[in-house]
Amino acid sequence: MKKIIAIIVLSLCCVSMVMAQGQGTFRAGLRIGPNFSTLYGLQTDGQKIPTLFSAEEKYKMKPGVRAGFVFDIGLTDVISIQPAIYYSLQRWGSKGQFNFNDTLIMKAEDVLSMQILQIPVLVNFRIAFKDNYNYAFVFGVGPYFSVSMFGQDVMDGLLIDQYTGESLYVRGKANFYKDEIISYYVTDKSGYAKEYTTGYDKRPFHRCDFGFTIAAGFELKKFYIGVACDLGVINTANTKEWEEVGIRGYTQRNLNLQATLGYYF
Repeated sequence: MKKIIAIIVLSLCCVSMVMAQGQGTFRAGLRIGPNFSTLYGLQTDGQKIPTLFSAEEKYKMKPGVRAGFVFDIGLTDVISIQPAIYYSLQRWGSKGQFNFNDTLIMKAEDVLSMQILQIPVLVNFRIAFKDNYNYAFVFGVGPYFSVSMFGQDVMDGLLIDQYTGESLYVRGKANFYKDEIISYYVTDKSGYAKEYTTGYDKRPFHRCDFGFTIAAGFELKKFYIGVACDLGVINTANTKEWEEVGIRGYTQRNLNLQATLGYYF
C-alpha cells in the first residue's frame, strides 16, 4: 500500500512539473462509456478456485459504466500526459446450481459489483492524419490507482424440489467491506416474500488496486472515441480471510475493458 501511494504521489509531482514548465497545450474533457469486467490470474495452493458454483467455471464479464474527467497536458504535438479521474461501476459473475441434498437444488446467478474511484496517468502518443493534429490516432499507456468505495455480492435463484417440482425464489446480498447482515428473501408462489438474515463478518476483497492501462482511439477535433484495457497487477483477494474458510494461497487480479466517447472543452 505504501509503495502504491508513493507511485501515485510521484506521478502527480511529474504532472505538476510538466504543467509548470511545459510549453504545450492544456485541455480538459469529459469521458463516458460502457465497460466489461472480470477477474484473471486466479490461483490457489493446489485447491479449487473459489467460484461460487464450480472449480472449472470462470467468472463471466458483466456490463458496467465508466465516466469522468480527463486533463490532457501537451508536451509537443505528438506527446502528452493525461491524468484522469473516473467513477467506474465494474461487474462480473457466475451461474450454476447447488445440490443441497437428494431432494433440493438451487439454480442461481451470483453477480459481484464494485463502485470504484480510479485515477490513471497515461502518456499519449499521436499520429496525425495529413499533418493535421486535429485529426489523429492516439495510443496511450500508463499506471492507474483505484479505490473501491462500495462492493456488493448479489445472488438470485430458485430453490427447487426435484420430486414435486415446487420452487421458491431466493435472493441474497452482502457488502464486501464491512460487518453486516446478509438478507435472503424467499418468495412463494403467491408472491409473499419472507426475509431471513444471517451474520457476515468476512472481508474477502481489498479495496485498493494498482495496475496499468493501455488505450487507443481517434481524436476528431474536440471529440474522442476509443477503447482501453485495465490490467491489475496486485492481488485484490484478502488471502487471510480465504484461508480461514480453508482456501489457501488464493489470488486474483482485476481486468476491465472499456469503450469510450469523449469531448474536450
